[in-house]
Amino acid sequence: MKSNTLHTIILLAICIWFGSYTVFAQNMDKDVLIGTWETAGTIMGDNGEGWIMPHKHSAPDCGNDHTVFFADGNGKEVKYNTNCEPIEQPFQWKFEGSKVMLSRGEKNIAWHILSLEDNQLKVGIQIRSNSEYKMYVAYNKQQL
Repeated sequence: MKSNTLHTIILLAICIWFGSYTVFAQNMDKDVLIGTWETAGTIMGDNGEGWIMPHKHSAPDCGNDHTVFFADGNGKEVKYNTNCEPIEQPFQWKFEGSKVMLSRGEKNIAWHILSLEDNQLKVGIQIRSNSEYKMYVAYNKQQL
């Protein structure tokens, strides 16, 4: 009997945790995204679960590749060339439910937010709008 009660409590705790996870993604305030996010790496595993394979930065002696979100809905991806000059790719962004939509000209990319914990953002990036497959990436927020 005690075993069944323990299993019930554990199952209930897991359900509450998953339920709060989903609500968090749907109710995220855009202000939490504003700032600089360093690319940590690709999440290896199914559906964003697994270990993080570290990102190979374009010029690690110059600076780490990162993405910046500004409050006005603009942003930029920054990488460095071999001369340590930043290469900036501007984009526009907005929230749509539990997704962040990034656009540059005619190209749109959806970031499906998985979680934001301890200044680490995990997203599923839908490269093609007609594809069900996603690449899962982790970003760490740079602290001032």
